[in-house]
Formats: sequence, structure tokens, C-alpha cells
Amino acid sequence: MNELIYIVEDDEGVQDVYESAFDGLYEARIFGNGKDFFEAFNSRKPSLVIVDIMLPDMDGYRIITDIRARDERIPVIVVSAKTDEMSFVKGLNKGADDYMAKPFSVMELLARVKAGLRRAKLFVRVEGDFEIDRNNYRILYKNEDLRLTLKEFRLMEYLLSASGRTVPREELFGEVWGENFMGETRALDMHVAEIRLKLSKAGAPNVIRTVRGVGYRIEQ
Repeated sequence: MNELIYIVEDDEGVQDVYESAFDGLYEARIFGNGKDFFEAFNSRKPSLVIVDIMLPDMDGYRIITDIRARDERIPVIVVSAKTDEMSFVKGLNKGADDYMAKPFSVMELLARVKAGLRRAKLFVRVEGDFEIDRNNYRILYKNEDLRLTLKEFRLMEYLLSASGRTVPREELFGEVWGENFMGETRALDMHVAEIRLKLSKAGAPNVIRTVRGVGYRIEQ
């Protein structure tokens, strides 16, 4: 399946350029305003975002800020006619990873998109039948999203990273909840039970073993 790219651009002529540039290479969705973009973003996160600065409902800086509030790692490339140094610096300070001036070279655009996607994949790794996607805080079992909460993701990710080793309860609390956790100690067991339920729903075996009096271990 091709990488999914979201583009926020209201100029129809530039939209046509994007469609031609990405045809057959990536799955590209183009939005003429920020509202439509975020409706799609909240439903399904893309692999990369391209955003213009001058848009009808909210400017690109606001879009970048809101993206970063939701996800710190999705690559964002600004492509704008605003080419002064202040606009460039502001875009990067808001959280953009790259900035291109209009009019742009299609070959250069494709090279920068490829580089952005390559950097993003540094946050994806495979552990046995599980794929850990730190860009989107997801863990997939044979391409099936386990739909974990953030705490569940951190817990499962840590257990997978220590696969085969029994991880003491105190270590898990420190890594997932923080060293100064003062909550209910059964929180760990409750989260493991919920992860096991989600593993079952995804057709995955129960790979989490309980080591009584010690902690938990992943066995694949």
C-alpha cells in the first residue's frame, strides 16, 4: 500500500501539479482548507503532510501548530509563495520539517518527500509479528491495529523491546508511569488485561506471560 500524503492547498492549478507529481507513487489527498484537512486527519493520520501558508480559513502556521499538538513526528513540509526569511524561520519554529518556495521543481519536491518519509520510518520497527509505529503510537499485529491507548502502547512497546526477559513491575511503573507514580498499583495489571483483550480481538496469541511476584514477559 502506498504511503498516504495529505496536502493542504487551495490553488487549483497547484493542486493539479501535486496530483500529477504523486500519481502512481503515493496515495495523495488534497484539501482546500484547514477544516476539511483536520476532519480527515482526526479520522486517519497520513505518513506526511504538505501545507501552504496562505489559506482561506486558517493559515498554515496554525495548521502546523495543531498538527504538532496531535503528533510530534509526522513529517510536515511547507510549500509557499512566502519566501522571505521571517516566514521560513516561523514555519520551522512552528514545527515544520522542511520549507519549499513556490514555484517549485517537481523533482525537488519528490526528493524532499522521499527524505521526509525515510526519516519518519526510523520510528517504525518490527518485533516478531508486531510492528511498532512510534510516529502514530500504534502497534500492529500482522497489519491489524491493536488500537491501544497511549499508556497501553508504552507498556506493550517496552515489553516488546525486552522480549524474552521478565520485566519487574517496578521497572514497568518507572518506564510507563514515571518514577514518582503514586496511583493504584493494580493499574499495571488492569492495563495488561486490557492489552490481552485487544490482542485476542486482533487474532493475536497471548504473548504476555505473568511471572508471579516479579512482573511480565513477552514470549513470541
